[in-house]
Amino acid sequence: MSKAMKGDVAIVLLHGAGLGAWIWDDVLENIAYRALAIDFPGRGIHADVPTKKLSLSKYVESVYTDLKQLRSRKIIIVAHSISGILGLELANQLQDRLVGFIALGAVFPKADGSFISSMPRMNGIILRIMLSLAGTKPPNSAIESSLCVGLDKRHSQEVINRFIPESKKLYTDKVQKRLSIPHSLYVNLTQDRELTNKIQQQMMENLRPDQIVDLKSGHLPMLSKPSELARIVNNYAEFLCD
Repeated sequence: MSKAMKGDVAIVLLHGAGLGAWIWDDVLENIAYRALAIDFPGRGIHADVPTKKLSLSKYVESVYTDLKQLRSRKIIIVAHSISGILGLELANQLQDRLVGFIALGAVFPKADGSFISSMPRMNGIILRIMLSLAGTKPPNSAIESSLCVGLDKRHSQEVINRFIPESKKLYTDKVQKRLSIPHSLYVNLTQDRELTNKIQQQMMENLRPDQIVDLKSGHLPMLSKPSELARIVNNYAEFLCD
């Protein structure tokens, strides 16, 4: 079945911190629905936007503006890592258009929380110190040992070379309002060193998804297992909308 025949459904793909829409390229080739991968400010079509002082609300505003080009009546968000927080904010604006939500190793704070507040206490303290001293771009060695688990050398080098520093406020600004997310699915990345199984378990407790699927992958399955990830997305969308 062609993408044009899949009904009035669109998949919106949101990347994690430091990355870009480019990480979804191989997944997009295998998604059976209309799909749009969106760049945060500071990369892609927004490369001229400085990120250093951007608030979380400005990130959300940028993503929502790009999302408006989709005319589909039904939208499913796929949120990776820190974009789980953006997804929560977007849910407030999409209202009846949002019919589903896939959390891919994603972060979800409790009410009135932030990315940092959602982490275990010691992780949060360490992260605050790192943001204060070194900013939001880890050393290349740290990117390779955490983000790039399971990737081949080419993809690992691309992640390192294309990593974009984010605003500190993306990590510290609080979510304005928590909504219950409809028909949510959490994809638990069982080999993730960036967000460990313990942290992901807490994120699942915060989100309270309707379904949980385990994927044997590190933090970036869209690069290491794009076909398998696309199959999860397709099956989920078909279950909800066809």
